[in-house]
Amino acid sequence: MHALKQMIFHALCLVVIIFSIILFPSTANAQNSSTEASPVISESDQLYYTLGTRLKSNDLGDWQNTARVRPVIGLRYGKWQLGIGDGRAWRNLGQFGSEPTLSYQVMDEQDLNIGLSMRVHNVGTGESFDVFEGGKNTLRTRVMLHRKINQRWRFNADWTQDVLNKGDGTTLNLGLSYAWPVFQQSELILHADSTWATAEHWRNSGSQFKTGPLNLVTTGFQKVSAGLTFKQSLSRHWAWYSSFAISQPIAKLKRISGFNEIASGQIGILYFKR
Repeated sequence: MHALKQMIFHALCLVVIIFSIILFPSTANAQNSSTEASPVISESDQLYYTLGTRLKSNDLGDWQNTARVRPVIGLRYGKWQLGIGDGRAWRNLGQFGSEPTLSYQVMDEQDLNIGLSMRVHNVGTGESFDVFEGGKNTLRTRVMLHRKINQRWRFNADWTQDVLNKGDGTTLNLGLSYAWPVFQQSELILHADSTWATAEHWRNSGSQFKTGPLNLVTTGFQKVSAGLTFKQSLSRHWAWYSSFAISQPIAKLKRISGFNEIASGQIGILYFKR
């Protein structure tokens, strides 16, 4: 009963946050200062796709073991989207490294995007596409919100829930970013975010560290991160990006031996069918 009350409370908090952001008055200027106007998509039955490749490392301190070259594949058909579905979402909302997760776009406006998805998740590694490796797998639901407050500021929220109750728990990631146009058709994005999660999630995500008292980690905000992203449209169909981020444990998670600051980065090139 206590667990059910906690889940209901978390869901209510998420609903309040979403509606607060949706109803937040936009201060965007009438004149769009971006160098490329957003195309108007009137045909909901058209298929759009994104192709590309990226070099990514989740830990630059262990570059030789963590660097991976991966394809980037995105599809968009109506309200269904896989990864970076089209160039409009990538350009307007700053979605540059989206996971290839199948999602349904509940709301898809120029300044607001809300998506729902469900995926297989590896609790041991924290990844979704290594489900054939060793570890405990579960089914995770996800709510993604991207809000463009004005021409510079953007808000992101990401809520996940382990529906099979296999150790991933509940997470809520809140982020804020500032986009600064550097050159023509390019942006430098500064972003910061923090992750709230249940004690169950923190303890299982740190199960690879055996030297710390994970049972002392409690529910709450235990991690913050910040980073820089540069992205540039080379033409109507081609674009490239590069990003660097630092993740830092805080609160009780910081006291666990093995949890250190982690730097990650990626660089990629994309082709959009528009």
